This record gives sequence, C-alpha cells and structure tokens, in this order.
Amino acid sequence: MVNPDDLTLMTDQEKLDLLRQIADAEEWQACFEPVYRRLMDDECPKVRQEAIAGLWELADPRHVEPLMRKAQHDPVPDVRAKAASVLGIYIYETISNGMLEESDYLAVRGLLLDLAQEAKEPLIVRRMAIEALSFDSDELVQDLIEWAYAHPDKDVRMSAIFAMGRSRNSRWNEALLNELGSPERDLQIEAVNAIGEAGLEEATPRLRNLAVSSDKELRMAAIWALSHTRGPGALETIEMCAQSDDEEIRNVAHDALEEFYHADDEDEDDDEDDDEDDYRK
Repeated sequence: MVNPDDLTLMTDQEKLDLLRQIADAEEWQACFEPVYRRLMDDECPKVRQEAIAGLWELADPRHVEPLMRKAQHDPVPDVRAKAASVLGIYIYETISNGMLEESDYLAVRGLLLDLAQEAKEPLIVRRMAIEALSFDSDELVQDLIEWAYAHPDKDVRMSAIFAMGRSRNSRWNEALLNELGSPERDLQIEAVNAIGEAGLEEATPRLRNLAVSSDKELRMAAIWALSHTRGPGALETIEMCAQSDDEEIRNVAHDALEEFYHADDEDEDDDEDDDEDDYRK
C-alpha cells in the first residue's frame, strides 16, 4: 500500500508509473482512492490528468465536487477536458441507477452544458463535455451532438460519432450507417465502435464484410461490434474469425464470443424475471 504522504518524494514519471500500475490492478483500484484524490491536485498536468482518469472506475458522489472544480478551473485544457469526461459516469449512473440526488445531478449536467456550449472554451473541453452528456436523451444534448457532427474539425466529428453510439438514439442510425463507408478511416472505425455501443442490428451485414477487411484495426473493431449488434450471421462470422491464423484476430474473436454469450445469459435472466413478475401478477 502506498502512503499518500510519500507521493511528494516521487518524480513526475514515478507518479505516472504508479497510476498506470494501479489502473492495471483493477480489483485493487478502490484501495488507492486516496492516491487518486491527492494526485488530482499535483503540480504536473499529466499526473493530474491520469489521476482524474482513474476516478471513472471509482464513481462516488464524494468525487463530484472536486471533479467539477477541475473541469471549471484547472489552468490546463487537457486536464479540464479529462475532468469533464469523467463526470460522464455520473450522468450515466444517475440516469441508470439514481446515483446522485437530483440537485447534484442538475449541477453536473448544468456545468457540462455550459462547457459544451461556450464558444470560448477550447474544442477539447467542449468535445469531452458533449461525450459526457451523451447518455442524456434530452433534445438539447442531441442538438449538441448535431452541432459537433457538422463541425469542420475531424476530432469534433469523431466525438459526435462516439456520442451517437452512447446515446443509443435512433435519430443517429442513418448517420452511423453512412459513416461505415466514410473515406476517412478514423471516422469509419469510430462509427464501427459506436454502432457496437448502440447495438444497431441493421448494421450487421456491413460489419460482417468489414470483419474480413484487409485493415486489421478495422477488422478487429467490426468483430467486437458484431457481438453487440447480434444480427443474422453475426455469431457465425465471429466464430469464423476465431479460427484465424492471426493471433490478435483470434483473441478479439474469442473475447467477442464471450461477450455474445454473456449477453445471451443476461437476456435469459431478464426473461426469467419477467416470467416471475407475470406469475406474481
């Protein structure tokens, strides 16, 4: 266990190495929460950014205020952007599970909306704020995604595509399907990932074609996305890729098979719960 008081004796690189080691030790991450909290105020911007990133996996209402403070007031845009990004877990958890009190949720949402809409903010901050908000189905949030998608900067458009996947809003189905044929490879791969996130079944035939692409990164993204779109032929394509001569392709395909069958188990559990509810009625 690291004593937070010992952190002052470390170099910046030692702190970064420590944070990355903690991130790799997933089951022990919660034990190092004091380290994250201490280092998010470190003098080194890269250390602050890495410490803030670690708090995504340790969502707790106690972290909201310091994250909001960082998103608003840190002097380095990349650090502010990372804090805005991590605040997205509170949007998701509150919508899904009611993690935050309504007043706290509205404060987080209001801050992210301000950051996303403020023209003077650096684009990296605006992008991460939109990504963080994208779990929220409100039309204002969807309009911000629309603004980002029409932006001339490619990175902003990539954030828009990422947000479309997170939002799982049918408003974006056509755009995501169109981006599968984008001449810009980065946008195409982002669209594949977003389609997987959204579980867009109608994309399955095109993903099956991409799963045998000569572009290895695109191929791996398509294989993983198929485990979520789960349309006709998805399982067979993943199984075929699991027999590939390429070790990386095989590994991705095996992971995708696990994900596919895990979703099947969840569906069966949901059906059993529904049957029990019907019986009780």
